[in-house]
Amino acid sequence: MSKRSPVSDRSRHRIAWAAGGLLLLLMSAASSPERPSAVEQTTRPNALNLVEEILAEVSRLRGLPVRRSVRAGLQSRAEIERHLVDDFNKRISPEDFDAAAKALIAFGLAPRGFDYRDLLLRILTEQVAGYYRPKTKTLYLADWLTLEEQRLVMVHELVHALQDQHFDLTRFEEGPKGESDRDLAVQALIEGEAMGVMLTYMLKPQGMDLTSIPVPLTAIFEQLRMMDDERSRVLHSAPAAVRESLLFPYIYGTAFIQHLVQRGSWARVSRAYADPPDSTEQILHPEKFLSRDRPVRIRLSDVRHLLGQSVRKRLTDRNGEFGYLLILREYLDKPTAARAAEGWEGDQFALYEDARTGHLVLIHLSTWENEAEAREFAEAYARRTTRRYKTAREIPQEPNASWRAWETEEGRVHIERRGTDVLVVEGLPNQWADRWPRLQRVLWAGRKLPSRQGGTREYSPAMPLRAAVVSKLREAR
Repeated sequence: MSKRSPVSDRSRHRIAWAAGGLLLLLMSAASSPERPSAVEQTTRPNALNLVEEILAEVSRLRGLPVRRSVRAGLQSRAEIERHLVDDFNKRISPEDFDAAAKALIAFGLAPRGFDYRDLLLRILTEQVAGYYRPKTKTLYLADWLTLEEQRLVMVHELVHALQDQHFDLTRFEEGPKGESDRDLAVQALIEGEAMGVMLTYMLKPQGMDLTSIPVPLTAIFEQLRMMDDERSRVLHSAPAAVRESLLFPYIYGTAFIQHLVQRGSWARVSRAYADPPDSTEQILHPEKFLSRDRPVRIRLSDVRHLLGQSVRKRLTDRNGEFGYLLILREYLDKPTAARAAEGWEGDQFALYEDARTGHLVLIHLSTWENEAEAREFAEAYARRTTRRYKTAREIPQEPNASWRAWETEEGRVHIERRGTDVLVVEGLPNQWADRWPRLQRVLWAGRKLPSRQGGTREYSPAMPLRAAVVSKLREAR
């Protein structure tokens, strides 16, 4: 495997947009500039009468036969918000929210005191427009939207209904514990397909479809990003890493689907559900999905016994290429961050917290395509370290040392590269400096597991936070 140029394919897939998903922005662009009056709202045709017609059209555009009719109903803003909030609260515990928030803080992606739960609930309620529920096989539309807006919502959500009929979306509702990167990739498949069909539906009057767009999707989405949509104020105000993670399935998923359709057909998209993407790397670089370039599975050793009796492990998960892109981009320029993250092959991180002081220690071990890629990432992370911490001071090492270390206001940072692998320990208290040699020995004893070779995805009962959030945002359009 070799690294491609950061230009060409890389830039083509770096699609950015802002709003409660591209759906709301497209609705804004497609709707009449003037909203109907209250009288017009009450006398307009009932959108529910269009469900069968639009379902048939979506079926034709996507090439999936309708196996059963789809129930549909209208809901008020209060009803939709109540459903989303109740379901959200049931699926994500306060403990999970707290751990995820502290992981964002430990990575320097959110400020101290960051209230993740409150922000996500506000984003969900801001973005509400309608949703399809796989469990009840029912589509719900917001009753305050214009008819044209409801039509576009139906197109998008009825794609999900067809997905559910053919591929069973309920099997993706509970992802594997600690596999958020993989789950985010699956969500990109699901949402990218719905976005692709919706774009084809909108382009049909011009005799075009997803494969014949004459300008890069990047350019289209950048134009939409500049739209000042008042319905997305909360999303715009979120930390960049949170916002981009929530939008990833829509942004990069659309480009991923376009790539599959252009190099095959919609039937190629259907086959993807039998063996879905394993990583965000495969979404960012669809050719790696087609060649089944699977990630290396890394399992970090548990080091609680070396950190003290009051320390507990709060979270274990994987960043993936997209996660490292966000982590680096927070403190480095975009091209540098993209190049450094692009050689990713696998990783795992663990977050530890001292129950007495609240101090956080972050550990992550990653593996890269080759030594040059690993070196590039380690050097980029070192530059990130000096820019993130105000008092970062590098500690002199022996000339032949394989690691670098810094003293910072948050504790010591160690970065060590061995061949294609990079170990980072961040936030180690200065008074624990003598524990570094033992930590090294134990952490480097972590295991690399063989890449998963085909087969169906197995899910555990627990659902990672990012997976649940993305799933709920999918409903909250």
